[in-house]
Amino acid sequence: MKLLDKMIAPVDKALERFDPLWQAEHGVGGLRSRYYDKTGVAKWREWRGVKSTLVDYVAWINNLLAMAQMVASAPVPILKGFWEYRWMGSYLGTFMFIDRLFEGFRGPELKIAHMNMHAIVQSLTKKIAFGLKNDGRLGGGPDTENIIPYDETISPLFLMGFKGLYPFPMQTLPEFIICDIDQHIEPYYIDVAESFGLPADVCSRCAAETGVALDDAFLKVGKVMLSTNMPCNASEATSMFQRRRIDKPDFPITLAMQHQAPEAIPYSRATLEAAIAFVEEHYGVKYDWDEFAKYARLLNEQNNIELEKWEIFKTPYSALCGIAETLYRLYEWQSVNGQESHFNKNDRKVIKLMRKCYEQKHEPFGGKTRHRAFLWGPSAVYYCDFPTWVQNCWGINIVLNMDSTMGFNMIDTEDRDKGMDDLTALTQRATMRHHAVGGWENVNAVWEWAKRFNCDMVLMNDNIACNGMLGVHGMMEEQARDLGFHFIFIEHDLQDSRTVSRQDMRNCVNNYMSVVLGEKPLDPTLVEFDDSDAY
Repeated sequence: MKLLDKMIAPVDKALERFDPLWQAEHGVGGLRSRYYDKTGVAKWREWRGVKSTLVDYVAWINNLLAMAQMVASAPVPILKGFWEYRWMGSYLGTFMFIDRLFEGFRGPELKIAHMNMHAIVQSLTKKIAFGLKNDGRLGGGPDTENIIPYDETISPLFLMGFKGLYPFPMQTLPEFIICDIDQHIEPYYIDVAESFGLPADVCSRCAAETGVALDDAFLKVGKVMLSTNMPCNASEATSMFQRRRIDKPDFPITLAMQHQAPEAIPYSRATLEAAIAFVEEHYGVKYDWDEFAKYARLLNEQNNIELEKWEIFKTPYSALCGIAETLYRLYEWQSVNGQESHFNKNDRKVIKLMRKCYEQKHEPFGGKTRHRAFLWGPSAVYYCDFPTWVQNCWGINIVLNMDSTMGFNMIDTEDRDKGMDDLTALTQRATMRHHAVGGWENVNAVWEWAKRFNCDMVLMNDNIACNGMLGVHGMMEEQARDLGFHFIFIEHDLQDSRTVSRQDMRNCVNNYMSVVLGEKPLDPTLVEFDDSDAY
């Protein structure tokens, strides 16, 4: 390997002037220089040196193969899906999305990032093919009535006890994932919801989900629908709108809002058990604890590896960082949740590389990171590639995101009674429920998380349409000052980028870094640019 590095070194030296990081350092360009104006379309691929560019190309080919396998597995339903559903066309932007996610990444951090993203692409393409192949709106398939549609904010693990049935998150394909890839798709569904009379000042995620339902853009699968009150009261209203439009027998999984309270576990456990009985009744399949335990063990392994990652995150030597950490953990927990063994294989490979980098004291991004930040932010930070941008522009390393702190407790797979309590605790700590709602202590925990991972900065996403978070703005500012954290509120409107643009979000950081801290950007081309037409 050392001999290979010596052979490559002269080539890298000769071509370094094409590296946008080198260009930014020498004032002759930067990462944004290669884009067409207002778009996310690059004129040429990023040159990262011989080895890293090769890693990037191989990852691109692997993702392309996953897409091809998806189409080959269900060509007619896929074609019909593009014709039937507006959101399907947005998935064509996946490659540009991934390219932007990992701009500026080199070496081990690039390799790990692509390993994580490819695991998501593999999973998502299979979900799309499986869903469309069995979509009743497109003619149905062999498993149309063996699918259990559920609200994506529910942990799907508890449904794995139904052998021969397939849990399917209803909102993931048309709303949850696609809004990260394409910032322009969800405003259409928001407008649909508002055209039916929904007020314009509600949470845009809930408005978008409602619009998807009213536009009949959910797949038509399964015999029932499992809805939920998670994560907030706006979601409860959304569930009611969806229930009427989907028009299937519905079981609302209403978990305890104050899930830290001692009486929460018995209450929420009873709800989960009632949901299991509801599925048994409508599908005629008995719940199999041993079948559930197989997948619970996979989740336990994922959580064990995640906790080991956390120990490395506390140091300056983690090769897994930024959006490669935040997006992967969010998807692995919320959408996979122990169901897919290839995520366990990926985790084993990633932690092995992370251990090696830690032993070698490898600092990501060439050791140019200036700040360690804890990110308290939802999907708006993905469609604008926010974690990558703050690193490349200002040297802010996103160590961990709030989504990574979801249910990480283990599940007892031997004792069923104890296992049900563990499962309930895990299910309650889902997306947003454990962060922005469910009690002040959940929001206030951000300081302990930031301290735990040796962060000097907290980036708090400020959803302008969230009544809950608007009420804590002033208190958070005061606490940050008292505790000595650099603290930046980043305004956004979740899925609606028309209200707060990408550049408006970036300016929240630009102003703090330049005016308050007096720092200069690592890459001046990234400070202000128009990407309003980008995916």
